[in-house]
Amino acid sequence: MAPPLPHRRTFLRGVGATLGAATFTHLVAPRWAAASDLSLSDRIDLLYSNQFHFNQRGEPQVTVGLLHGRDRIRLSAAEGLVVLPSGDGGTRIEGGQSFEITVDRATPADQSYAVVLEELAGPQALKPGPPIEAWKRRGFDPHDEEVGTVFGVAGHVLDNRRVRITTGKFSSEIQAMQEAARLVRDHGALGKLHPIVHRRAKGSLVASDPQHGIRVRAEGVLWFASRGDSPVRVHAVGDGHAPEGREREYWGSVYVAIDRFGKLSVVNLVSEMELLAGLVPAEIYASAPMAALQAQAVAARGQLVTKVGTRHLDDPYLLCADQHCQVYAGRGHEHPRTTKAVRETAGWVAMRPGKRQLVDTVYSANCGGHTEDNEEVWPGAPDPQLRGRADPLIAAEYGHGIQEASLHAWLREVPRAYSRPAEGAPLDPYRWTATIDKAAISGAEGVPRSIGGIRTLQVLRRGRSGRATALRIGGATQSVEIHGELRIREVLGGLRSSMFVVEGEDRYGRFVVRGGGHGHGVGMCQHGAMGMARAGQGYREILRHYYRDAELVELW
Repeated sequence: MAPPLPHRRTFLRGVGATLGAATFTHLVAPRWAAASDLSLSDRIDLLYSNQFHFNQRGEPQVTVGLLHGRDRIRLSAAEGLVVLPSGDGGTRIEGGQSFEITVDRATPADQSYAVVLEELAGPQALKPGPPIEAWKRRGFDPHDEEVGTVFGVAGHVLDNRRVRITTGKFSSEIQAMQEAARLVRDHGALGKLHPIVHRRAKGSLVASDPQHGIRVRAEGVLWFASRGDSPVRVHAVGDGHAPEGREREYWGSVYVAIDRFGKLSVVNLVSEMELLAGLVPAEIYASAPMAALQAQAVAARGQLVTKVGTRHLDDPYLLCADQHCQVYAGRGHEHPRTTKAVRETAGWVAMRPGKRQLVDTVYSANCGGHTEDNEEVWPGAPDPQLRGRADPLIAAEYGHGIQEASLHAWLREVPRAYSRPAEGAPLDPYRWTATIDKAAISGAEGVPRSIGGIRTLQVLRRGRSGRATALRIGGATQSVEIHGELRIREVLGGLRSSMFVVEGEDRYGRFVVRGGGHGHGVGMCQHGAMGMARAGQGYREILRHYYRDAELVELW
């Protein structure tokens, strides 16, 4: 990223650190030299850096990818745009209200891809040997790849590094994705891709303001900022990658860089505070009790920091603006109540015991009354902070999990719990029924056409919360097994969750299922957080329930 404005503190990455014995030196961050003093390679390296920097208000800044794979981009600002060819602190070119940016003489990156079989986080990342051996026994040639980084801030050393166990090496991303889908289907692999960059993309950017006769050419990256306090507007130019006329506004500054395809990426450098203000109302009802909004703000902040250096390793930004990371729609999507929650919890994150590693503060809409163990939903080792737990109101009866024998009654009873929606609200996030067309199952990905007419659904394995994690689909000529909570939901037509039982068939021959919950069920239950808040519990109590043994720490 471009050198930041003068700041109080910087997250510094540990150099030469290893998981077994991390080395870290606390340094006082020097003031950056003017951006124009940096070489082109330095400026490009900063785009791929795993570091956060702080702005003048003491808030960390985050780079968020907004668009990629573009041939043309148009930016505007009501008070006019400033072009910064060398980043903040360097040459400033004051233009009019609008610039169009195109790419010239670009070459895509040279990279290959491995498929991730499993990802180890937290204490499990210190001991990758047993999982590697387990994959070897299954006939794979696994390798371990470290991702993430080490941060130092406010006297704390934070380690969000993870170990990916990978296999294969593909020059084609499409081939790698096809193999990943097969490994997910046949072996329960995680299935994400791990990029191996041999040479980054390069090319020239040309920014034009025809109204004032301004034309700027730069290599690799070009920065833009508003001349006043107005936001920067990003206009989508209809070139097949986004709808014509799509426009959104963003606080902070924007840069345009050459992405791995040799095309244009648009990236927003925004403070963590402004980013969360736009994120949180998209994740939870703004009308929710304040303690639930505060818990959501802390969880979302933890997700931001946890993902740094673990995603988009081959992209010129830290996070994306899509569901893959967290949905971010820019200015105009904030709400006063959620912004208040973000500001009141500024700097607070959930840490593992010992206050060195961040908790992976994942969350889902409604746990159905019982959260799930992380390893039952995603391939990987058990995470001590992500243990399936019964809702506090029913923990005495269901503290040992939801057993197969009691699952039918559990889903019919609709027990009163914090995760049950408030009186008068729809119950379908908590308890629901659905019908599943057999023909739709036959056409689902991973179900062979040769299976014949679908006859039976048999759950082979369930997690602690009763969620199905292995399913046998019986057909007229053969049967097939589906593994993984999300895969099961997808094959069965997009069920709200895999906490369900098959109750029979209706008169049209469709399967009738009764279920509970909405989402994967790991970590914080958003409806449960709202229920606990309505009962007078604060956000600290909420977070400590859903992330076992977590300690809240103020970092900035």
